[in-house]
Amino acid sequence: MVAFFSTLLRLFFHAFRSKGNILSENALLKKESEILLRKTGRRRVHFDFYDKLFLVALNRAADIKQLLTLVKPETVLSWQRTLIKRFWTFEHAPTKRGRKPVATDVKNLILSMKNDNLLWGVKRIQGELLKVDISLSTKTIRKILQGFRRRGKIRSSLTWKRFLETQIRFIYAMDFLTVDTMLGQRFYVFAVISHKTREIVRFAITENPTRECVRQQLMLFGETMASRVYLIHDNALMFNIDYLAYNLVSVRTGVEAPNMNSIMERFFRTVRREALDNFLLIGRSQIKRILEEYVAFYNSQRPHQGIQQQIPNPGEPEKTGGAVWRSAVLDGLHHHYFRQAA
Repeated sequence: MVAFFSTLLRLFFHAFRSKGNILSENALLKKESEILLRKTGRRRVHFDFYDKLFLVALNRAADIKQLLTLVKPETVLSWQRTLIKRFWTFEHAPTKRGRKPVATDVKNLILSMKNDNLLWGVKRIQGELLKVDISLSTKTIRKILQGFRRRGKIRSSLTWKRFLETQIRFIYAMDFLTVDTMLGQRFYVFAVISHKTREIVRFAITENPTRECVRQQLMLFGETMASRVYLIHDNALMFNIDYLAYNLVSVRTGVEAPNMNSIMERFFRTVRREALDNFLLIGRSQIKRILEEYVAFYNSQRPHQGIQQQIPNPGEPEKTGGAVWRSAVLDGLHHHYFRQAA
């Protein structure tokens, strides 16, 4: 009897339910059936994103929490909260605060300025940057230099090579070269060479390398110098003179240390190999003629490996057009190649 009244009651309430509730229940049953059909081979029921979205939307349209059989009502509510969070969460561009960062090329320029000018401070670098329309505060420049210094990119001191490069235009060297003839006569060739250009700026031939002979040559050499220069020489007695009187500073080499005057020694080796050793030397006039022609070739036509194949005193620039011509040096022992204008 109780079951009969219970069935009548359910039919009564079912008759009065809205059409929307019936559709919602049908949709829920179909969705649960679809989910269960996909469970083949799995231990647990899997809900993908669209399943969760469907159940959440259906629960918002009609309260179906009590009709769920595959999940708990709390689970659907948690899905709903997650979807709401995703909907209202937007990707915002990070807020840019502070000044615009310094460009990499500007940082590298600051590093170059510091390494090329070790005595410069941040204010000096700031002034140089203003000259090229780059405005930075001293605090910013200091931070950039500190970053480079931590990475070991800033030189801590002046290198020996760089020191010589800054001083080399004031450095010269001198010495005597001995030349023996076939008749047993010995001559002495005095020469002064520039360390910077490798140019032979003074040479002379004598039979008696005395102190007075050196004085005469240095007086002529000193007159051509606009400022005081350093002159490297050995400890021979003829070099023991007052150099300051000729606007020169004496730099003595160590005893038996020819490497301290290596550029001068290298020239003597070159002039022997490329000129004097290739002739039967007889007298002073012959030696003078050979040296004059070779020194002119050495200074104005011969490329030098020690200065990256440059010519010490090239004179006028070579022509770029026309055929290549040659001229003999020392009776064809060497040749000078050049272009003649077309």
